[in-house]
Amino acid sequence: MTKEDEILDFLEARMFAPILNSPATSERFKKATRGLRLRLKQRDAQGMVQYFWNTVVDANAKHANYGRMCQNEKILEFEEVVNDFRVKFKEL
Repeated sequence: MTKEDEILDFLEARMFAPILNSPATSERFKKATRGLRLRLKQRDAQGMVQYFWNTVVDANAKHANYGRMCQNEKILEFEEVVNDFRVKFKEL
């Protein structure tokens, strides 16, 4: 398994699937989630991690709307996912 596959598998299980499968999730959030998944697949492992931090985690960044949506929709334990992502992929 490549590092890219490992990152995508982690995010699929911990973030994407819970969001996309939840009937409580807004269509706007589901569309953003599918877009995030697509953009991540276009990057190498290091680019995936950087994109995740810049787009999802850094709520102060200009393009961090996705991270704010994660916190506002309260579909998953966002901080727990972020902490686990940090630990698992810190070497990249």
